[in-house]
Amino acid sequence: MQHRRLCEAEDREIPYEEVGRGWELPEGRLVPLTDQDLARLPLATRHVVEVLRFVPGQAIDPISYSRLYALLVEALART
Repeated sequence: MQHRRLCEAEDREIPYEEVGRGWELPEGRLVPLTDQDLARLPLATRHVVEVLRFVPGQAIDPISYSRLYALLVEALART
């Protein structure tokens, strides 16, 4: 299977090198996006966890330990 990029306005196929990314505004205007723009986005796919604070150990119900540990193991495995 092959993907073809077509320009309807010029009725021609567009080479991959000429294809760009953009965001369409509600009025229909397109704003181009560069690789640098995308790199600055705070995406969940960047796999960053920000630790805001710690709670005292006594504040955690011991029954939750296994769930918290499993969550931590899963997060570490993904990185």
